[in-house]
Amino acid sequence: MSYDGSVTATSVDNRSTDLRAEIVGAGVVFVIIATTVVVLHGPVVSMVLTGDTYQWVQHAHEASHRPLLLFSDLDNFYRPSATWKLVIDRMLWGGFNAAGYRTGSLFLHGLAAFLLWIASRRLGLGWFSSVAVALLWVTSPFTDESVFVVACSHQPLLLVPWLGLIAIWPRSDESWSVPRVLTAAVMVVAAAAAKETWVVTPALVAALEFERSRSLRGIVVPTTIAGVAVAVYLLLYSMAFQGSKPYLEPGPHVFAKIPAQLAAYFYLEEPLTNAIPLTWMGLLAAAVTAVILVTCLRWRVPGSLVAVVLLLAPTIPTLLVPYMPQRYLAIPYAGFLLLIAAWVNAISVKFDSRRKLIRVVSVLVVVLVMAMGSVTVRADLEDYRSIAAAHAVLLEEAGRVTASVAIGEPVLVVRDERTTPLLDVVESPVGLPKLVFIRNFDPYGLIDTAALFEWVLADEGTRVEHITNWAETCDGVPGRILVHRDGGFVDLGPTPDLGAEAERWRKSGRGLQVVRGTAVQKCRGSPNPRPNQ
Repeated sequence: MSYDGSVTATSVDNRSTDLRAEIVGAGVVFVIIATTVVVLHGPVVSMVLTGDTYQWVQHAHEASHRPLLLFSDLDNFYRPSATWKLVIDRMLWGGFNAAGYRTGSLFLHGLAAFLLWIASRRLGLGWFSSVAVALLWVTSPFTDESVFVVACSHQPLLLVPWLGLIAIWPRSDESWSVPRVLTAAVMVVAAAAAKETWVVTPALVAALEFERSRSLRGIVVPTTIAGVAVAVYLLLYSMAFQGSKPYLEPGPHVFAKIPAQLAAYFYLEEPLTNAIPLTWMGLLAAAVTAVILVTCLRWRVPGSLVAVVLLLAPTIPTLLVPYMPQRYLAIPYAGFLLLIAAWVNAISVKFDSRRKLIRVVSVLVVVLVMAMGSVTVRADLEDYRSIAAAHAVLLEEAGRVTASVAIGEPVLVVRDERTTPLLDVVESPVGLPKLVFIRNFDPYGLIDTAALFEWVLADEGTRVEHITNWAETCDGVPGRILVHRDGGFVDLGPTPDLGAEAERWRKSGRGLQVVRGTAVQKCRGSPNPRPNQ
């Protein structure tokens, strides 16, 4: 080093130049991803909300006035970060603005893709590979359900903190600092608040630390810390939600779900929802993936272990769930793309003389898969447009009778029709097969009755709650009867004994709910839960 410090100044200038280049590059990638999301998924902003979203919005409405509910469950699903997202959407766009909630989902989708690009870079992928991974993920039909269904935000809300962990995890030449430790802790808490699947986080922590230290001894401390956090969570969760997941079914499908996912990722088979058979294509996809993984591990390809954890671990907690909606494919697909990208990079290094050919083929494959994915996403958009149109009809019908839902008066809402518009989309989808929940006790089977009327009332000071024990509390109590038939609601007027009328309709085989408008209370407590049906 010279006395005047010229070498030091040059080094500082070089680091500054590199940092500026990284910042500019990140800005360009962000713009590319944002533009892609807006162009491909943007039309969804003009659609009404659908399905379970109304219940989550209703929960966020009350949580906005009763802060303790920001940390409560909804129908035994403990995913408070979904509530936090919706509360933020309410603050930004207004409480009853469908476009605002959908814009929030678009932003979350783009954020996940951008963080996937950052994580790819941290795992050692080059610029082209990292951008390709992010764009393939954001344009894939395996990831679009959380964009089109606001209530399905749990997957990106879990993926974002996991990618954040990857981004802040120190490399082999870096060390832990207090800010980095605190950030990692925040990421783990955010993952725990997103979805029950977060319990596989210790596997991700172990993979990250092994990539860093290449030592089994080195992974003990961070993995143990994460494991203790998961153990405490599982203990508290089991105490709070005993027997709350009756739909879990052990059986042969346990062994078929991962091969079925891999076959879909390789475009060998279309992903199915209810029936998940073990097929030859699934076994072939699993075998190819195993060969790629073994190759990457033998060659010590950076990032490959983390990639395989993202690919396989998130599916393990859902193995006993006897169905596989699109949203279950989103996070594993990120791991799949990272694994393939790492493998291709390793191949190009191993066969340096044919690197140009490998790059050309890689570009062509990326463009082809993006094109195929975008076409299917647009087809999915048409399916969700049909679903939203059916909801818009019901919202318009409910809007005509808002005066019938008065504060304090119980209202019997009877479903006196058998029209199920969602079946058309389920039986003849334009895009990928859809898994939808049909509410047999609610009008058209679409929207929770209480959430429906709370939305169409659109009054910040009013919430609509279920009276779940109406046989006891409404016996001899006056109220009003609303009957939903094809074409709209019919107000049958007041009745002196709502309990007796509800029992009469129940015996006739009609689906029914009893709801009541109440003033939003700024107090402690929990909402009146709706029974499982």
